[in-house]
Amino acid sequence: MAYVFEKNASAAEVDAFVTEHPQNNLFQCSEWAEVKNNWDHYLTCVKEDGRIVASALVLVRRLPMKVSLFYIPRGPVMDYHNEALVRFYLDRLKELAVSEHAFAIRFDPNVFSRVYPFAQKDEPHPFENTDVIEWLKAYGAQHKGYTVMIEEATQPRFNASMECTPDYYSRLDHKVRQSCSTALKKGAKLYEGHEYIHDFAQAMHYTETRKGVALRTEEYFRHMCDVYKDRCIVMVVKLNFAEEISRLENEIREAQEGIENTPYKKQKNALQQKLKNAQNDLEKLQADRDREGKDEVILAGKLAIYNKNRMEFVYMGNNADYMRLRSSYLLYKTYLDICAEKGIRYVSMGGIEGTLDDGLTTFKSSWLMNVEEYIGEFNIVLNRPVYTAFDKVYPWVLKKAAQIRSGKKESIH
Repeated sequence: MAYVFEKNASAAEVDAFVTEHPQNNLFQCSEWAEVKNNWDHYLTCVKEDGRIVASALVLVRRLPMKVSLFYIPRGPVMDYHNEALVRFYLDRLKELAVSEHAFAIRFDPNVFSRVYPFAQKDEPHPFENTDVIEWLKAYGAQHKGYTVMIEEATQPRFNASMECTPDYYSRLDHKVRQSCSTALKKGAKLYEGHEYIHDFAQAMHYTETRKGVALRTEEYFRHMCDVYKDRCIVMVVKLNFAEEISRLENEIREAQEGIENTPYKKQKNALQQKLKNAQNDLEKLQADRDREGKDEVILAGKLAIYNKNRMEFVYMGNNADYMRLRSSYLLYKTYLDICAEKGIRYVSMGGIEGTLDDGLTTFKSSWLMNVEEYIGEFNIVLNRPVYTAFDKVYPWVLKKAAQIRSGKKESIH
């Protein structure tokens, strides 16, 4: 039976297909179109014998002069080694794009060129799926190449992931487990629920300020909660100064009493060290409270979405003034515990710089991280002059718009 193309496919059918596919990702499920409601979209598919064999959520950016851009994040989802299927789908997509006055179709398949444990990053790893790249280029798609830095492409070509098995925690380095415990011992308290979205947005603002970037608004995060409902997990970690200062004051009194009452030198030395640590912590917290001018502070926040087989760590924000409290470790552990409980084996920890040497990548690498390198971004150009202008001018326009709005810069996705 011949292939059949549908430009407005059933969301339930497409989601079921994507979720069970090896290229499963949340950016190709129907809910992502609701999140990106400032874009138009088509939920497309190809069927064979009534069964979906390829699909793509196609986002459509309307631009001045009645032109548009077709963009497929981490898709299409299909067997890229089936050239007949790929050609059929791309041919039909080009026809649809031309009818919508699109000047280009941009896509970055959820297909890997290399995957390896971070611990083996300095070892040689052969490139895979080079035949897919060559075939797409022969079809007429321009390959962005093996980009390294996040800013070089619409989506990061390097991604951090982890296989979350039920015994994952026991396989972590002891320093990571110690950091998880430290957060709790230092008074960090975790809160989960969509009612904490305002606090989460504040945590994201800390990251915006530190990195000099404009990320997303509280309304955007709240909209994600509305779209994904229970499959959007929001958590924040807070510190109550009054409670923690009271605890430390009690700890100091107990240590002082122990030092006075114990006749044993070894025990006395241990208590003296405990006293010194508590006094140092108390001094820092009192200074923090005076600086903040309030009894409670947000340490960090995290938002993740998931489907049956995959969890995506979408956003995370940290208050840099309190990194010593290790709240990020507590957040990661709590999310991974949820994955282990739900049987979600694959966890995407988000894009990373391809140099693999920045601070964020180092942090993620402590969680049994695999480095995923995608084959990269492709563009099927339908109107060369408009595409050239867009590729050069549009990022600048977005940057200026972001500066007007917030004095920062913003990415296009």
